[in-house]
Amino acid sequence: MTIDSGTIAAYDASRKGLADKPFKSACYAPYTSLYFNTNGDVIACCKNTTYVLGNVATQSLEEIWRGKKANAMRKALRDYKFGVGCEFCEWQVKGGQYDQVYATIFDDLPVNGAEAEWPARMEFTVSNTCNLACVMCYGVLSSTIRAHREKLPPLPKVYDDRFFTDLRKFLPHLKDAKFFGGEPFLAQENYRIWDMMIEDGIIIPCHVTTNGTQWNKKVERVLEAFPCSISISLDGATKETVESVRVNANFEEVRANVEKFLAYSRARKTHLSLTFCLMRQNWHEFGEYLRYGEERGVRVFINTVIDPVLSSLYTLPTSELESIAKRMDEMNAREGYSRLPKNGAVWTSAVQALHKNADEQQRSRIAEIKQANAAKNPIPTAWTQVSQGKFEEALRTVSEIEPTEQRYYMRLLLEGHALRRLGRIEDAEKALAAAIALNRRGPSAFTERAWLHLDQRRFQESLADAENAVKNLDGYKDTSVIASAYLVLGRAHANLGNFEAAILAAERAAEITPDDARMHTQRGWIFWHAKRYADAAMACDRALSLKPDNAEALKLRGMLPVPKD
Repeated sequence: MTIDSGTIAAYDASRKGLADKPFKSACYAPYTSLYFNTNGDVIACCKNTTYVLGNVATQSLEEIWRGKKANAMRKALRDYKFGVGCEFCEWQVKGGQYDQVYATIFDDLPVNGAEAEWPARMEFTVSNTCNLACVMCYGVLSSTIRAHREKLPPLPKVYDDRFFTDLRKFLPHLKDAKFFGGEPFLAQENYRIWDMMIEDGIIIPCHVTTNGTQWNKKVERVLEAFPCSISISLDGATKETVESVRVNANFEEVRANVEKFLAYSRARKTHLSLTFCLMRQNWHEFGEYLRYGEERGVRVFINTVIDPVLSSLYTLPTSELESIAKRMDEMNAREGYSRLPKNGAVWTSAVQALHKNADEQQRSRIAEIKQANAAKNPIPTAWTQVSQGKFEEALRTVSEIEPTEQRYYMRLLLEGHALRRLGRIEDAEKALAAAIALNRRGPSAFTERAWLHLDQRRFQESLADAENAVKNLDGYKDTSVIASAYLVLGRAHANLGNFEAAILAAERAAEITPDDARMHTQRGWIFWHAKRYADAAMACDRALSLKPDNAEALKLRGMLPVPKD
């Protein structure tokens, strides 16, 4: 991907760190930085999640830093080509959001030449340990979300002794280190890095992006050892918004800790900043959040949210996005947020970005970014292939997901489903048994195995799995998963002659997903087993009204006796 020369010139003219560079590049991240993800993937920066330089589970740090993929990325960005996973910054550059372009944070780091001898910065997201369940976050960055919202097992531990031995050679060359999470002050891996640096006398500036909930002796030891700059995100100006966005946070405690971190940064002459994930849930408090930062003499930085869809402003219909931008203009006219000495420009830039993106061209670029991000995760693609009846193709799509990866459970689940549909019963059984062994708290593998046992007429085993699936639904939010669990429970009961229980379960499934033709078809089968043919006919008619070509509903409808006059 390329950008026209005029845009490149304007972008470079806005950058402050180019004068001392031996060559120009759209971004210096691959020359200066390594970013470590929770699954062991190493990337150039946190905004580029699709172009993986390597993984610490299979490669040494030197192999990753000096490898072909890193060098290819360096060359592409020297040519101002953003096709190496840098669609996010390309979108910002093309939109004229030069002061928000993430790539510019690497402009201040030293670059000695095109060979990139050692990284000057390392950014560590090496653990998802976190006590919060923020609405815009995922289980890969929050152990709380992974356990309670996603119902998945803990992430594999990939940062082992070999990694820390490798890391020790790199640490003396760093100019600074950054720590993210999860919650960095809860991650034992981070304390191991800090302890190693203390032992080796590497006292460099550290930046910690924290949720602000932690202040204890362990935190104080790190703050005493290193000049730490702190970034805290509250994502709201009121108790109601903060605690609804940053689930499990205590508004008063976090605000009190902000004051402690502020006092520390002033004493150590480091920096404290506040960040704000500007989203649908909190845009109305952005101005007052800027004022909160202004009153404490600190800068506020914006995190641009593209995913998840239900949090992002940029995925709203054009008319809604423009309406919000206009309402923010009205708020500014009343409150004067753009005139705040330290943070007024942040307000102006944010609102201008909303106005600029309320058009189809920029929205299409967001879609491209999301598509590029999705390409790294083959699971959705494989499920699409399953829905098209391409079961062998789906199995090939997920075949390279390794047991060490966080998506391995999802691979096993998909394999169990696809293999069942292919009639490879023994293989399906093995895949689902492995999935259940990996995650006994999730409903999906139990549900899938219940369907498998139904196919084999192992009705008692099917019922046991279905009951386990329903038992594991507590706190689960995915309606399709919930409905499927109740549906297979109903089918299992029906085949055992427990018709009252079967009908109750089927009706529960239909209540949860009333517009799913499959659910109504399956309800029809349960009524058929119970010899309630009139109810079965109504269920089939409902399914056919939603999907007229539903073959299974048509088949069942043809099996029903014709009512007598």
